[in-house]
Amino acid sequence: MATDRNSAMRWQAVTFNTAQASIVGGVGAWAYLLVGGAADVGGLMGLNALGLNVGIPLIIADIVQCLINASLLSGVIHVSTGAPVRVLVRQILVSSGTAYIGYGVIGFLFVILWFPAKLGAYSAVLILAPLLVARWAFVQYGEELRSHERTLETLVTTLGRKDADAVARSRATAQLAEWVAEELALTPAQIGTVRYAGALREIGLIGVPWRVLHRPPELLSDPERRVLSGHAQVGARLIEGIDFLEDARSGIQHQDERFDGTGRPDGLAGTDIPPAARIIAVAGEFVDLTQPRHGVPPLVPEIALARIADDAGRFDPRAVRAIADVLERHGWAVPVAGSQP
Repeated sequence: MATDRNSAMRWQAVTFNTAQASIVGGVGAWAYLLVGGAADVGGLMGLNALGLNVGIPLIIADIVQCLINASLLSGVIHVSTGAPVRVLVRQILVSSGTAYIGYGVIGFLFVILWFPAKLGAYSAVLILAPLLVARWAFVQYGEELRSHERTLETLVTTLGRKDADAVARSRATAQLAEWVAEELALTPAQIGTVRYAGALREIGLIGVPWRVLHRPPELLSDPERRVLSGHAQVGARLIEGIDFLEDARSGIQHQDERFDGTGRPDGLAGTDIPPAARIIAVAGEFVDLTQPRHGVPPLVPEIALARIADDAGRFDPRAVRAIADVLERHGWAVPVAGSQP
């Protein structure tokens, strides 16, 4: 059964990729000819002729292809995950749009080297070299991102040795916070920061004694309550010096601020609170309310949302509205202790 399903998914991927390439190529060719692009470039000589009849139409066609490609990808991702199309389009354009258009410039240089420069097939060698360098740079960037994910996973796993249920909460908070950040139309970099902050929201629990961490809240003494409530600042100090988590660190540190300015540690209010902190405060509270802890049964999502909305002054109203919207779109399964939602 699993083999048949994997085979079907592969065929679906092949079909989509083939259709996507055909549509993008066809629309790009139509755009090139529509703006006056020359079909026969063999007789064109001179920079002006090549620029007006090949270069400009080629760049316009490339931009059109980039937009069509981003729209098609965003559409299929939206159908699969429910993520907002406008956010997906922007993410794709920001992450790969410049490179996509850059390939159009390289194609124009290819034409110049082949015809006016009369280098013929040797021009392919000259073009291939920078493309290989660019590919190497992309591979290095991808490896850096994978290294970041491994570091993040190591930190979350370390937290799990102190509190096994915290792993599920961390992953759930990261996912929910990412959805909220997308709904609020943050930039791709900001969305990544929010996801990191959500995943490491409770990393400071590593510094809380086991007896305090696993004791029911009503049995804690005042000093123990202060230790537990200070885990956000401990967490911020723990990841200090990790470059790719530096932006997320402020989100972790200020997650207990209140929108009305009466929170801690610095009494920040409104938009002075870092966006990541405002988002993971809402996402983390929702996960906490729908996660059983210390024998307290979880709340159903509707009641958890109502409780969050009723806590006037604590949360960013925009984040509260956004979390309601994304939960309506994606749904939410109430997790059990030790599991992932």
